[in-house]
Parts: sequence; structure tokens; C-alpha cells
Amino acid sequence: MGQFTPTPHPILKIPGAAAAVALGEQKWIQYLKRREDIIRREQHDPLRHGWEAPIWKVCDALLGLPWTDQERGQRIREILGFEEPVRVLLILGGNRASKTEYAAKRMTQLLHYKKAANAWLLHSTAPRSVETHHKLMWKFMPPQYRHFIRSEVEYISYKQKTGFSEHKFVLSNYSECRFMNYAMEKDDALQGPEVDGWWGDELIPPDWIEELEIRAATRSGFGIVTFTPVQGYTATVQMFQDGADEVLDSVAFLCPRDTGDPDVARALGFESEAQMERAHREQRWSLPTRFDVNCEKLIQEQPEVPEGRRFDRVPRIMRSANHNYGIVFFHTNDNPFGNPMEVIRSIKSKATAFVKERFYGLANKTVSCRFPKFSVKVHVIPPEKVPAEGTNYMFLDPASGRNFVWKYYRVTKEAVYLYREWPGNYEIPGIGVPGPWALPDGKKLDGRPGPAQTPFGFGLLRYKQEMARLEGWHDARRGMSEKIRKKLEKAGELEREERLRLGIGGRLKTIQQRDVTNWSAENGADERIFQRFIDSRAASSPRVENDRPRTLLTDLEEIGLVFELTPGDDIGEGVAMINDVLDFDPELPLSFFNKPRFYVSSECTNSIFALQIWTGSDGYKGATKDFIDLDRYFFLSECDYISDDFWQTTGGGHW
Repeated sequence: MGQFTPTPHPILKIPGAAAAVALGEQKWIQYLKRREDIIRREQHDPLRHGWEAPIWKVCDALLGLPWTDQERGQRIREILGFEEPVRVLLILGGNRASKTEYAAKRMTQLLHYKKAANAWLLHSTAPRSVETHHKLMWKFMPPQYRHFIRSEVEYISYKQKTGFSEHKFVLSNYSECRFMNYAMEKDDALQGPEVDGWWGDELIPPDWIEELEIRAATRSGFGIVTFTPVQGYTATVQMFQDGADEVLDSVAFLCPRDTGDPDVARALGFESEAQMERAHREQRWSLPTRFDVNCEKLIQEQPEVPEGRRFDRVPRIMRSANHNYGIVFFHTNDNPFGNPMEVIRSIKSKATAFVKERFYGLANKTVSCRFPKFSVKVHVIPPEKVPAEGTNYMFLDPASGRNFVWKYYRVTKEAVYLYREWPGNYEIPGIGVPGPWALPDGKKLDGRPGPAQTPFGFGLLRYKQEMARLEGWHDARRGMSEKIRKKLEKAGELEREERLRLGIGGRLKTIQQRDVTNWSAENGADERIFQRFIDSRAASSPRVENDRPRTLLTDLEEIGLVFELTPGDDIGEGVAMINDVLDFDPELPLSFFNKPRFYVSSECTNSIFALQIWTGSDGYKGATKDFIDLDRYFFLSECDYISDDFWQTTGGGHW
């Protein structure tokens, strides 16, 4: 074999001496030649022959890229709870985690896969675009295109110093790639045809993402945002991550929760230090995490946590509150070509937040949500898990300039259950499904108003109808005339109308207002409400009508709705009480002695979003404040469980 020295490679292992002897000299030589040929082709044509990290395939599945395995992609999305491919994928990555390589390669594949495709690549400035985007797109350009081409259709002119001429290139299949930057005026930069794919690197502003998403929609296009969170929890990260569900997490072996040292070997994917040392002698710097679809789970093949050790966990994949968005975290060890050991040496003595940022891609949120213990996995339960028995309370916030908001709580001996909200993620007769109350926003920490805040035009009687519908008042059902009932039966729609509580809203407006005024839950209801409370400030604010003072509280009483007033508006005390009932020790298994005392039905989507993101930073105009206020009012009111015995008479004594 002479003086031949195999080319080092972080993935292609060189079998040891025992394996060489077992193969024999000829087969050993053939193996080495094949290995060298793979390395040569990988370097010469990385688009067709380059190695790809396993996490890349997960991103492909979330985006539903058409040239990938569609069946496997759909299976992965189903397991992770994504109903459809995402339109925009945020990739948060540690240093040298390969996120920019992924985006550049997928944009190149799009241009070659689809005829006349348009791809837009955006960076902070033109020089940064040349340094990063231009260089990587040239790297993934197939060899036959890597020269000056100028024809009727094709135009490719590249210099390492200045990038692509005129900041664009055109392929023979009419596909075109344009390079832009955020220093340009947005309205000028984003003019032109629809786009099939776009890639925004680093500090892309939220409004650019929203505009690009619209431009890609007509072509069923997709977008990728890549970001190393050195700037922290930016407006763009906030837009994706606020209210997002963590659907897969990982062990952060560099972030111990005990007194031990960071486990560098396992952070790099090795089972032991000895295995890591052997691999490093061969310049194989990490074992990237592999993923496998198994039954109902996406298996993440990480090393086992040593007995007695404890480490933080970090998110790996998140489903954004906006279901068109998804988030994937690239860890530095995902890219063995990036020499992750050197990254670890430079960060392992730093603070935990810095390590999570630079190795695991986790943005540090400096302004935190006011309910840090709230966990979708722990506090959110399916509606069928809400106990059927308990004491029900209703709390109403009559917002000014937007729709009223109210919630229903069920108190048992052991816990409180938020089991319904209005408006919610369900049909309201005459309105339809109203959509979210609040949405993630790149600038407002507490979100921005959603479509459900747009006034429905309801008066007090219409709100009363909604309460009667939800609670199943018998008066509401009796309000339907026999003539209308028979008409619905004939049309086969009675079952649907029963579900909406007969006689309320929609086409059934023949019920006179005076009838609604006389409706009362005391005449029978499917759901018994023990007490109703209303925001004391809004309900008690006086106004003068016909030379006499009136309040909302008296208006409600006149139509047969009796409310108690909530306690004073002590935000700090109310927040503390919510945190108290949410509290549990995440380090210990859930048990009778370690469990929260407040649970939320998964159907209460607006409440879940508010509990996830509300900071209070936007003050009284915060988009999620109304839903938090009701929780504060409830716990400040000290609503108790009332047993059935409370209502029974007991024999008296004598005197």
C-alpha cells in the first residue's frame, strides 16, 4: 500500500487493524479507494453527493419539500402534530450547526427541481449577502454551471470577491435566484413576481416575513429563516416562539442541573469519553443525533443519561401558535464538519444561558412570561379529563371597544379546572368560528389583537343568549316554536341545532327580545352556575341616562343576569395566586404531593396562549390581558368547592 494516507473525514470511519486483516489486502484497498472516491465526489459536487445531517430530513418533512419522501414526511408531521406542511420554518442554531448550509442547498435544489422557479435570498446588508449567501449558492452550483454563462436564457457570472453579477443568476430551466438585503426599502425590494422559495438569514424583520409569506402563498411556496440567537429573543424569534408548543426536546448534556461537570462526550453524541477520544484521533468530531419514525413517536437517538446525573432539557422542535410556522433547533454537534469540540472549548466555562444560545440555538428571553411554571404538557388536559362534578363559576370581563370575554371554572376538592372560554375555538351562531383572540407579534410582547376581538355587534340580550346556549338553559329550548322545530326536522338539521342549544342565534331570530329577557337559568339548565362575577370597574362605572345614574351592573340585572363584583384590581397579588396554583417541582415525578392545582381544558386555546406569553409589558392595552384578568379575578375571589350536602336541610335541636 506504500505511503498512502487515507483522507480524514468526520463521518467516513476508517476500520481498525483487525477489520483490515479480516477483509484482506485487496478488499481493504478497494474499500479505501471507494472511500476516497466518495470524499472526492462530495467535495466536487456537494449538491448531489454531499453528506446531510439527520436533522435536515426532519426539516424537509415539516416543509413538505416535493422532491423528498412524501409518505415519511407526512408521518413525521402527524407524529409531531402538524396538520399540514409549514409555510415558514425558523431554524435556530448553535455556532457552526449547518443551518445556513441546509437553507442554501434546499434553495439550490428548488431552482433545479422546478422550472421557472423564483428564489429570493435575503441578508442584513449587501456585503453580508455576498460573504454568506452568494458564496454558498456558488458552492452548491452543479459543476457544469461553474463558469461564465451568458445566453438568451442562462446568466451566471460569479467572482469570489463580488459574488454574482447584478445580485442574481438564471438557470437554463428559466429558474431565477435574486439576492436582497434588509437595508433596501421593503416595498421596493419585494416587488416583482410571486416567489417559490425564500431564505431570510439572521435579523430579518417580522414585517418582511409576513410580506414574503403572502408572496409565496400563490405558488404554494415556502420560506426558511436561519438564525444564531446572538441578539437574544428578537422580534422575529418572538413572532415564531411566543405561545409555541414544544413537541420534541433534547437532553442538554452541557447544562448540568446537579453539581457535576458538563458531559462533553455525550453532548457530542458519544456514549463515553473513551469512545470520544478514539473518534477524535480519527478526526471524527461528533456523532450527530439520528431520528427514526417508530409507531407513534419520532425517536431521537441520544446517549443515555448516566445514573445519578441530572441535566437541563432544551427544545428541539416547536409548533408555533401560528400553525403556518414551525421551529427547529440545530445543535452544534449536528454538524461534525464544523469541529464542534472547538466550540465547546470556547463556551463550556460560560453561563448556562450563553451555552444554550451558542451550542443549542436557544434564544435568551430577557423579558419573561409571568407564569414560568405553566406547561402545556402538565397543565393542559383534554376536555374529557375535566371532572363532571364540581362547583361552577362564571367570570365576565365586559371589555370596551371589543367583544365581552368570559370563562367558566369548575372547583373540586383537589383542584380548579378552566373548562370553557368565550369567545373560543368553536362556532358561534351567526358568527362562525371567530379565530384567535390574540396572535403572536414581532413587536408587542403580549401579542397583537386577533380577529376574535373585532366587535360582533352584540347587545346585552345577545350575550345572554350565548350564555343560555352554552349552559343549556331550558327556557332557550322552549323558546323555539313547534313550527320551526318541524321545519328543521324535515330539513334534517335538528341535530345540529340541538348542538347549538335550540333557539339561539343564526336563523332562529323569531324569538322576541322580551322572551330572552325573561329567560332564567333558575327555570332549569343542563349546567348549573353557582355564582357569576363581573369586573367591578367596568360594571360599576356610572353614566347618566334620562337624568338618573345607571351602570352596566343594573343593565344586566334588568335583563335577568345577576353578577357579583370582583375584588379590587391587585395585579401583583393575582399573578402570585395564579403562580401558586400552577406550581409543581419539574424535577420530580407528578404525584399526589407534587402536582398543580389549576388545569386548563385543551379547548381553551386563547387562555393557553395568554398563559404562555403574557408579560404585562404592554400594560392595560395588552392583547392577552383580558384572558389573564379573568384568571386573576377568579383566584382573588377565593371561590370554594360547595358539596351537595351544603344544600340539604338538617334537623335542628331544641331549646
